[in-house]
Amino acid sequence: MSAKKIYFIVLFFYALFINAQQLQINSSKNYLQNIEIILKQKKNFGTDTTSLKKYLFSLNQNPKYQVIYQGLLANGYSNAHNAVNKTSDRYYLHSIHTAESSKNISLEIWSKLNYINYLYYYRDYIKLTPFLLKIMEKLENIPADQIIEAAVTYKKIGWILHTFGDYNKSLHYLKLAEKQAVKNTSEYASIINSIGLNYFYIKNYKMASYYLNETAKMSKQIHDEVRYAKALGDLAKISQQKGDFKTAITLLKSDIEISEKNKSDQNTMYASILLAELLFKDKQLEDALFFLKKAEKIATTKSYFKKSELQIIELKLQILKLQNSTENELNLRRRMVVIEDSLQNEDGDQAINKANWIIEKTNYQYSINEAKKKIKYEATLKKFYIIIFTMVFCILLLVFVYFRKKYKNRQLQYEQKVKALEAEMTRTEERLTIVHDDLESQICYLKEKNILIKNLKSEIENIEKSSFYYLEKEKGKLGSLLESHLMTDHDWDILKKEFQKVYPKFYTSIHQDFADFTDLNRKMSILQKLDFSNNEIAELLGITNEAVKKSKQDLEKKLGDKYTRLF
Repeated sequence: MSAKKIYFIVLFFYALFINAQQLQINSSKNYLQNIEIILKQKKNFGTDTTSLKKYLFSLNQNPKYQVIYQGLLANGYSNAHNAVNKTSDRYYLHSIHTAESSKNISLEIWSKLNYINYLYYYRDYIKLTPFLLKIMEKLENIPADQIIEAAVTYKKIGWILHTFGDYNKSLHYLKLAEKQAVKNTSEYASIINSIGLNYFYIKNYKMASYYLNETAKMSKQIHDEVRYAKALGDLAKISQQKGDFKTAITLLKSDIEISEKNKSDQNTMYASILLAELLFKDKQLEDALFFLKKAEKIATTKSYFKKSELQIIELKLQILKLQNSTENELNLRRRMVVIEDSLQNEDGDQAINKANWIIEKTNYQYSINEAKKKIKYEATLKKFYIIIFTMVFCILLLVFVYFRKKYKNRQLQYEQKVKALEAEMTRTEERLTIVHDDLESQICYLKEKNILIKNLKSEIENIEKSSFYYLEKEKGKLGSLLESHLMTDHDWDILKKEFQKVYPKFYTSIHQDFADFTDLNRKMSILQKLDFSNNEIAELLGITNEAVKKSKQDLEKKLGDKYTRLF
C-alpha cells in the first residue's frame, strides 16, 4: 500500500475519532428538546478541562447554545477542582447573564438552577438562596413543557427546600417532578425516595413507608443498587422512630454494605453516622466507634463534609463521656471549634437558618406588597362599581327592550305569513274541490294538490332557515297547515269511486285476490296504476321517497308473478 493511501486512511480515522469526541447537536426544530438531548450527553472529564472544551466545541460555535456551553464548562471546572472556584463562578455568572439577555425564560431558569446546584453541592446555602427565590417565582408562571428537564428542575428545588426544612413546599415541587419523570427509572426512584423522606419529617409515617418501600422495590427492578441502599437507610429511620432498633440496625448495615460495594462514599458516610447513633442509643459503644471511624475516613476527604465531621466528633465526645475517658478529647474539641467557625456561612445550622430567614423575609415582603396592591386595587374598584353597575344596567335594559321589540315584530311577521299561506291554501283548495265526475279530473285535482303541498313544504323549509324558525318550532302552525292539506279520507273515497269505474277488475283484484293487502298497499297500488311518480305519492301520503320505494318493493314481493299482470 502506498504512503499516500496510508496517509488518507490515517487522516480519515483521525477525523472520525475527533468527531466522535465532540458533543452532537440535534437538528430538530424544537429548541428546548435539542437542549435536553445535549444535556443527556454530559460527560465528566475529571481534571482534563482541555478534553472537556474539545468535547463542547460544537456548542461554542453556535450562538444559540452559548448559555449551555458556559454552564457545562462551569460544571466541568467544578468537577476538576472538586471545590468552589473562581473559574466556575465566572462561567456560571456569564451563562446567567447571557440567558437574561436572550429574554428566554427557559434558559434563564436552567442557567440559574445550574449555578444553584453547584452552590448547593458545596453547601453555600446563603449565596444560592436569592437565586432560588427568583427561580421559584418564575416557575409559578411557566408550564412544564417550557421548562428544560422539568422533572430534574422540580426535583432539585425540592431537595434544596428539604435541606432548608420546608418540607411541605419541598413536597409540592417533588410531586410536580413525579408527574414529569419517566417511571421505572433511577430519576423517578430518587424523586419518590425524596417524597418519602419529606413525609417522614412531617411525621406522616404511613405515606413515608409507602414511598420508601416503592423506591426499594423499583430500585431492585431497575438494578440501581445505590438507590436501593439509600431506600434501606431511609426505611431504617422509620424503624428507629417506631423503636424497632434491631430492624433499623439490620437495614443500615445492608445499606453500608451495598454502598461500599458500589463505592458510594457519601452514602456510606451518612449511613455509618446514622448507624453509630443507633448503636450509641443501644449502648453498643465499641460498634458505634467502629462505624464512626469508617464515616470519619470519608468526612475528612472533602471540605464540604464538615457538618458530617462535626456530627462524628460530637458523637465521639458523648461516647467518651459514657466510657469515662478523656483520651483524645482535647484534640476533638479543638477540631470541633475550627469546624464550627468555618460552618458559620457554609454548611452549618446557622447558615441554613440564615437562608431560611432570607426566604421568610422575602415571603413577608412579598405578602406586604401583595396586600398593598390588593388595597389599592379594591379602592380603585370601589370608585367604579356604581358607574359600571349603572352602565351594565342601562345596556341590559336597552338590550331587553330591543330584543323584546324584535321578538314581537318577528311574531307578528310569522302570524301574517301563516295567515297569508292559510288564505292561499284555502283559495286553491276551493278552486280544486269543484266537483269532477270522472277519473281524469280527479287525477288532475290530485296533481295540482300535490303542487300545492310542495309549495307549502318549500315555504316551511324557507322559514326553518330564517329567524322565524324558533316560532315555528314553538307553535307549529305551518306544520299543522301542511298535515291538514294532505290527501284526506274524503279525497280517497272520491278517487276510489272513479277508479273503480275505469279499472273494475284491478280494483276487485286488490280487494278480493289479495286479502292480506294493507290499506297502504291498496293506496300505493291505485296511485302506481295511475302513473303517479314516487315523489308525487310521497307528497300526497305525507311520507318519504325512501318509504315509497320500500313499500313498492314489498308490494312486488307479495304479488310475485301477478305484479306484471296488475301493472
